[in-house]
Amino acid sequence: MTPLRIVPSAVPLDRQQAAVAIFRPFFAAGIACVLTVGCLLGALALFGIAQRGSYTASAWTPYVLAHANSQLFGWVGLFVMGFALQQHGPSVARAASFHRLAYASLGLMAAGVLLRFAAEPLVRVDRSVWMPVGIAACAFQAIAVALFMTNTQVNRHKSGEGLTWQSAFVFSSLGWLALVAAAEPFVFYFSHQADLQSSILFVAGWFPVMREAQFLGFAAMMIFGVSLAKFGSCFGWKPAYRSWGLAGLGLWCTALVCRIVGWRVAFVSEFAPGSVNLYTCGGALFLIGGVALLKSSRILERPQSPQRSHKFVRAAYGWMIAAGLMMALEPLHLAAIGAPFSHAFTGAVRHAVTVGFISQMILGVGIHVVSRLTGTDESKRTALWATFVLLNLGNAARVGLEWMTDYQPDAFIPMGWTGFVELVAIGLWALEMGRMMMAKRALPAHASC
Repeated sequence: MTPLRIVPSAVPLDRQQAAVAIFRPFFAAGIACVLTVGCLLGALALFGIAQRGSYTASAWTPYVLAHANSQLFGWVGLFVMGFALQQHGPSVARAASFHRLAYASLGLMAAGVLLRFAAEPLVRVDRSVWMPVGIAACAFQAIAVALFMTNTQVNRHKSGEGLTWQSAFVFSSLGWLALVAAAEPFVFYFSHQADLQSSILFVAGWFPVMREAQFLGFAAMMIFGVSLAKFGSCFGWKPAYRSWGLAGLGLWCTALVCRIVGWRVAFVSEFAPGSVNLYTCGGALFLIGGVALLKSSRILERPQSPQRSHKFVRAAYGWMIAAGLMMALEPLHLAAIGAPFSHAFTGAVRHAVTVGFISQMILGVGIHVVSRLTGTDESKRTALWATFVLLNLGNAARVGLEWMTDYQPDAFIPMGWTGFVELVAIGLWALEMGRMMMAKRALPAHASC
């Protein structure tokens, strides 16, 4: 018998794409984060706030801040990083460097989330110890973001294909991510000053700006970029409308600037008459831009084949429109309660965005991506209806009840339980994700989507 000979490929190693499964550790870490210091901590904090009947109960403020950080960097951030690194895997020649940077960014991000979780409440106990720890945690997260961006640029396999128009959303998202990550050490320091009143003033003046940049800048822009590119190639819908998408991009970016600059103008002016006009205009532009992006996505049209992820991504876009409508109606609500600002209404809008839109999109895209990457036959898996119903029921109750607390304080008590409903929903989804990721299946070559 003639011995088998291995004939080397004629394609140089720097032009061959390596098959990787880097999504697994990033997705697993993101799930662990959301089930602990993310959603669980948020549910406990919400329950405590509901029992006190006040959104400014100082005892829960550090945990709310830790929850927000872990949701941004640990939940959204790790899923974005894992998905991007999987989609833009390395060449064979750069695979070792790719994995070193990937695991370094993962380790730094995880350490940053955990240290920030400890530092937020403990900095009030011993500022000399926990202030440096908190700043170090923020620095770890910023370095993790820098390593991730470097990795995707330096080590990814270059296919030679040009950029798509959807890439404008992705680059905008990464710009916002770099900005907020670089700002976090300063945000932590100034939100925990020795003078408590100065800290409260800083949080009131700058945290609304940070939240807009974090969730409507980084997270939302990344979702638009990925969904408008992938829904037409991986999810069974027709390719997105370019003109509607670019119009939505322009409106969304303009809305972000209006909201950020408008809030600072209104806050510095102590909400004097007319000072909120730019901020209010931003809310209306978010609604119009959201409608344009929904039209561009074509997800309301009939797909080529039904998938269990479709209901999640459609509902996510629905919550995005609902949040835009609430922002557009905010002046009417404030006029009704006779106040220049409402913690309850702002919190309701933010929850519609973070859970209804962002987290639900992660659930829908995540279950589809892992099914594809592990070769799972979705028709033989659970449709996740329990997750879908519980998540949207819990989110609707949270948004509606939080809004109602401006009119009826009794709404605080039932609102306090909504976080646990959402936690159960995400837990059921996480079990399905875990089963698929741990299955012993061969990863398709150069797997993506």
